[in-house]
Amino acid sequence: MKKLLILSVFLLTACGGSSDGSSKSTYSSCKITDSSALLAGDRSNDLSQCWNAAGNGYESQGDALQWCRSTVNTYISNTYVLGHSVQFAVESTYCPK
Repeated sequence: MKKLLILSVFLLTACGGSSDGSSKSTYSSCKITDSSALLAGDRSNDLSQCWNAAGNGYESQGDALQWCRSTVNTYISNTYVLGHSVQFAVESTYCPK
């Protein structure tokens, strides 16, 4: 009976995480998914942007989107003289390395 309980706890714990170590129940990263930049190089640069959330990520999608929006706006304003529109998303996995 003890072995069954230990196995159950292990399996339940394993279900809570992703293969990259992030939690499936939190939003762990923010990335640009589309860019309206005129130059192909700028679009490519935008689409390569991804940021990992601090700590264990955000449990609330609203909080994650607010953090992501702020992070993307900072990136755009620090990178371009004239901004352009981008779309972004939050995910439950970390950014690819």
